[in-house]
Amino acid sequence: MAGLFGELRCFCLFVCFGVSLCFTNSLDLDFKPKTTKVVSLHIKSSILYRFSSTSVTSTIINDDVRATETFFEVTLPDAAFISNFTLEIDGNVYLGEIKEKEVAKNTYENARWMGQSAGHIETRPRDTNKFKISINIAAFSEVTFTLTYNELLQRRRGNYDHTIYVNPGQIVDSLLVEVTIQESRAITQLHVPPLRDDILTEHQNSLWNTYATIRRPSLTSAYIRYNPSPEDQKRASLQGMSGLFIVEYDVERTTHVGEVMVVNGYFVHYFAPQGLPRMKRKVLFILDYSGSMLGTKITQLKTAMSEILSNLAKGDRFNIIRFNGDVTKWWNHSALVEVNEYSVNAAKNFINDIEADGWTNINDALTEGMDLLQEDDEKDPTYASLMIFLTDGYATEGEMDNSKILDTINSRNKDRVPIFSLSFGDEADYGFLKKLSAQNNGFVRKIYEESDASLQLTGFYGEVASTLLSNLTFRYLDDTVVGKSVTNTIYPIFFEGSEIVISGKVSEVNVSAMTLEICGTSSKGPLEWRTATGNNIFDLIQNAPSELVASNFSDITEKIWAYMTIKQLLINRLRERNATARTELKRKALELALKYNFVTPLTSMVVTRPQDENVIRPSADLRLNDSPYSVWGDTLKGSLELKRNKLSFVDSDPHFIVRVKGLKDSVCFDVMGNEGDIFNLVKDEISGIVVNAKVATSSEGSRINSTSTKHRNGTQESKSNLKTYFGEITISGDNSVINVSPDQWTVNGLPYNWRPAQTITVHRTKLVTDGTGKMIALMFPHKITLLIVRHMRTERQLEMGKIHFLGFYIVDDRGFSWYTHGLLGQFIYRRISLEKKKTSKIGKTRGKLKIEGNTKRMRRVSALLGKRVNLAINDYVSCWMVQRNGRRLIDGVFTDYLVTNSTSPQYRKRKRSKT
Repeated sequence: MAGLFGELRCFCLFVCFGVSLCFTNSLDLDFKPKTTKVVSLHIKSSILYRFSSTSVTSTIINDDVRATETFFEVTLPDAAFISNFTLEIDGNVYLGEIKEKEVAKNTYENARWMGQSAGHIETRPRDTNKFKISINIAAFSEVTFTLTYNELLQRRRGNYDHTIYVNPGQIVDSLLVEVTIQESRAITQLHVPPLRDDILTEHQNSLWNTYATIRRPSLTSAYIRYNPSPEDQKRASLQGMSGLFIVEYDVERTTHVGEVMVVNGYFVHYFAPQGLPRMKRKVLFILDYSGSMLGTKITQLKTAMSEILSNLAKGDRFNIIRFNGDVTKWWNHSALVEVNEYSVNAAKNFINDIEADGWTNINDALTEGMDLLQEDDEKDPTYASLMIFLTDGYATEGEMDNSKILDTINSRNKDRVPIFSLSFGDEADYGFLKKLSAQNNGFVRKIYEESDASLQLTGFYGEVASTLLSNLTFRYLDDTVVGKSVTNTIYPIFFEGSEIVISGKVSEVNVSAMTLEICGTSSKGPLEWRTATGNNIFDLIQNAPSELVASNFSDITEKIWAYMTIKQLLINRLRERNATARTELKRKALELALKYNFVTPLTSMVVTRPQDENVIRPSADLRLNDSPYSVWGDTLKGSLELKRNKLSFVDSDPHFIVRVKGLKDSVCFDVMGNEGDIFNLVKDEISGIVVNAKVATSSEGSRINSTSTKHRNGTQESKSNLKTYFGEITISGDNSVINVSPDQWTVNGLPYNWRPAQTITVHRTKLVTDGTGKMIALMFPHKITLLIVRHMRTERQLEMGKIHFLGFYIVDDRGFSWYTHGLLGQFIYRRISLEKKKTSKIGKTRGKLKIEGNTKRMRRVSALLGKRVNLAINDYVSCWMVQRNGRRLIDGVFTDYLVTNSTSPQYRKRKRSKT
């Protein structure tokens, strides 16, 4: 047999939203050595006036005699939009097509289930900086893919950072990164530091990348080339080069009003004034110290706040609120206090005394904070106000409805104070914080729960530490600008080292200059700047690097306008509360994304390849090379051992143990059915796969564990300790019905014995036994692999009332759709997070789990941390145990999952048990 999916050549793309690229072989049941090789990885990035277009091209070959699946993980900047994807197989090029997300998803699913190779690229709201691509490469073949994305570089702390994350995972024959820059002003502070990982360190960018060369064709252009040889890569690591490739630069600035680029009917205005004195500020810190902050996080917060407080400027006013279930204000004598040596030291003592404990009352903390800022006695308009809000979890005390919290803050924030949110760790409610900041003139920043969290916090504060201007309004006069086309023109605050970018349409294509007016507040009071300005891009490209000559300069401002307008529409949609207005904003953003070929949160990219002639055909013939052992290896135990923490399964009497997104440990529950009950384990209407299991009971220990009841009439009745197992499992799908019992298994009614090692192909599904009579694997097309494990009792155990039984394991669930349900299937796309846990004096750990995802309603359930046996590997796994037949963990109650017969996908009605 040519491999797990050796006879089907396919590719499948899953992309979600900064650039990391890594390549790994898929987890295969036979664990053969890696056979794919990345022969080239070329990344070319062109930066024209802060707008970058980056193409990642890689060629991978498979030297094996069978097909091998390879995964690519691509990390893009959070602000990037994918604009193109091509895949070259056997000399044929397949192009990606941008479609509305739902339309693209349907196209992808239809192509998959028609047996076509298909790729699907989409943004994932819950994991917005990762893209995953899987490609099945045929024997002795090569695949070349090219991914292109666009990003408008953001200026932070006085620099533009262009970041590419390079991680091929091996030594590459040809590794090349090229970055070309063309600006309208002289490029300054150009720096290329060595490759580094994501973890921040002090002074990490002071060194130079010795493998990078820089050429400066002119003052306004630059060319950077990074081309380490295979020997250079080996010196770095046996796995090759890995890390962030960063290009930092800035440009000269000559006027306060900024720079306006005009071409072909569109303009872009860059505004970053230099040399202005900083404004005095009112700063309020609101800090979460609930129980989930216990340990490293609270220590890192204290370290960061100590440095931040030391950097507060004299003349500023500030206060601190800490909150868990209660809200505590540090300075009680007035709303805010002026920064001086005494107040800073007192605030540090307040922070150092924090001990993490309790629940999370977000609503009360925010409302009290908003009142404080707006009640301050100091009414000087040259003060700029801002709130910094940090939390690591969800609201678990007081008002817990996010929409009501947002409404409350919106109504109280009469002065439109900017709220900057810090989402600390994976368990924080990032979606809520994103809306909170968007609706209150700020932004949200993720703080990753790593060793450098303190540096992340102080780095964020460094961005907002110096306010230069507030209440800015931009006006474009003389009717040269189409008013409704302009992106945001009102900014409540401008920080030193940042940049404001505004784009729009001009009334005539040949317009090359315009009159603009900027009003706002500075440290000296109201300001107003007015001037006529503008540059035509064609006048600026005479000294462009040769690598940029072929670039299309004529449409650069239009692309920037489209990119910025989509971003602005998506932000406005977050801010908008009216459903009709939200729908209209979505329509406009979708229309632009489709027109300009951008993958956004509203669109996806689909790549389909015509159906191969060499697909799996129904056949029961075994050739010499089709030994099942080429699939299993010596035993399946090794594969399960490697995936032991990723499996979802039901085994024993019957214990359900499932892996879910968002939770470190598994979740487990039991189901206590009656003899003959048939439960639905998996039901996927898209793939058509249904798994049902029939309950069998045993009277274990009928003599040892029996109990006797003596009735009044003198008779005595003996009752055995009944236990339930699954004695029969039926799997239907792909025009096949497989029925498995401990005695035998059948395929479409044809019987087979457990003992012989054999491989059977039915339609596009493979069935393989391990030859020991213990396991059978069912490998459906499109990355669905199921496993049934047989547990046989000894004669002695049978005499004691024990029975043979079966266990069911989901080994690969990637092919199941979002709509998959059943007692086990519903957890494939479910998200469960641990909101709170507490360990008792006797060592028992209890927690509160939050259930959300593909379920009709969010809910919470209590659980006890313990261990359960995974019988396939004969070892314990840690899990959160939910009692009462999984009540509140599963949708409905367990009796809702009863079906009428072994092949039925329909649940039957039965009076619910009290669970």
